[in-house]
Amino acid sequence: MLPFLKSFFFFILLLPVGQCAAPLDTFAAAAPAAATSDTANYFRVIWGLLVVLGIILVLYGLLKKRFSLLTTGENQEIKIIEIKPLLGKKMLCLISVKGQEHLLGISGDTITHIAALTPQPPSSFAEVLQTTGQDRS
Repeated sequence: MLPFLKSFFFFILLLPVGQCAAPLDTFAAAAPAAATSDTANYFRVIWGLLVVLGIILVLYGLLKKRFSLLTTGENQEIKIIEIKPLLGKKMLCLISVKGQEHLLGISGDTITHIAALTPQPPSSFAEVLQTTGQDRS
């Protein structure tokens, strides 16, 4: 795990402990004399929750992008194109090895080569319509 994430999680875990260790009269002296309305307190809590939720979503996106199993570099010879989970611990995996595509069946403890496929060039929707040759006029 990255040192930054370790220190971040350590800080998050120790934050409530530090607040519990503070004397109670410290918070009482900091509170304003006039009581604020309940709606202002609700908006403050909701705003705080939205900020925390936003931070969690940003961290999730960064971690998913950084540590994804499907990310491959362009200079690598073996690329995972797609993984489709099936029932239980079984899945289908489409990989590319030196330009040749292979379909693999993966279960709990075995990997089975199902088929060698020819790679299909990506086509746009307009190209597919032109190749069908159907003119409906």
